[in-house]
Amino acid sequence: MPIFEYLCLKCQNEFETLVLNSKSEEGGITCPKCKSNQVQKLLSGFHGRSKSGGGETRSLSSGGCSSCSSGNCAHCK
Repeated sequence: MPIFEYLCLKCQNEFETLVLNSKSEEGGITCPKCKSNQVQKLLSGFHGRSKSGGGETRSLSSGGCSSCSSGNCAHCK
């Protein structure tokens, strides 16, 4: 089941949501902050994690995450 990122065009809130079936095609995605259905799907990169040989966790993404642009915040690790 895919998780998509959205931007609310009314309050500019960025959020993620789990999309089941054709929920997004039916206009069923609403902003959790202001409840508006005026949302735009954002293009996001793949993000995964892998344990290296030394037991360290490293990011497999190509850069930052949706929370920052530095690539080293708590969500990116």
